[in-house]
Amino acid sequence: MRHEVSNKVRSSNSSVRSLLRGTGRVAIWTVLGLLLIRGIVAEPTATPPIAAEPSAAVDPPSSAFAVRFARAYLADPSGAALAPFLAEGARVGTGTPPQSEAADVAQAEVSGVRDLGGGRAVLTVACELRDARTLYLAVPIVRSEAGEVAALGAPSIVAAPGEPGADSIERPQAIAGSDAGAIQGLVGKFLPEYLAASDAGALSYFLAAGAAVEPLGGSVRFQAITGISQLGSGEGPSRSVLAGARVSDPASGAVYPVAYRLELVKRGGRWYVEAVEGAGS
Repeated sequence: MRHEVSNKVRSSNSSVRSLLRGTGRVAIWTVLGLLLIRGIVAEPTATPPIAAEPSAAVDPPSSAFAVRFARAYLADPSGAALAPFLAEGARVGTGTPPQSEAADVAQAEVSGVRDLGGGRAVLTVACELRDARTLYLAVPIVRSEAGEVAALGAPSIVAAPGEPGADSIERPQAIAGSDAGAIQGLVGKFLPEYLAASDAGALSYFLAAGAAVEPLGGSVRFQAITGISQLGSGEGPSRSVLAGARVSDPASGAVYPVAYRLELVKRGGRWYVEAVEGAGS
């Protein structure tokens, strides 16, 4: 009898151990399954990219400033009206306000940006005028570490949103060397043609081989050269020249001061324009 009871106990214990082993396996596989599912759901399949800090050139304050400056410039390009927008030491030439509502800005927005580093940039602002024209202004700006934005000088009126621009870090100085007369002559002939021509082929005589410059097609009229200076020193065969000018809007009668940075090269004893860029003075 005792032997029979002992067998029953051993049989019962064996059944319990088998049940526990089975239950344990189920529990383990259940836990592993949950961990696997949790891992698939919770763990990303790839490391997410680190969000890049927004460039100072395209942040909302810089864009808003460029638009305000463009509106103010087209409404009244006089030195007194533009002075609150200018960085310390920057200046613009003399202009006169529009005589009609043709140059009133209906809408303006930043359509192109070139970040130059160091808080400096050129923002191209597309200004849709009330008479259905669109003028593109390349506005050179600088932003301080405190977040303040200011214009580095007069904008340039450019042909398209993607027109490159650059402001001048160097202080303009007199054109150096015996080539000064030839450089001034080239700029004096090129700028009026650049503003008036409607076909890029009309500029080919002035351009270096391989250079591509889109003219303005008469959207504004050339009035006068106000100054030609050199950026940087030296008398080499490559020069960066700052050309100040006055242009007029034939529709409104306004006169605007503008500034262009011209990259020039000398080849075969003659000077050519290699690039036209917006410039600050």
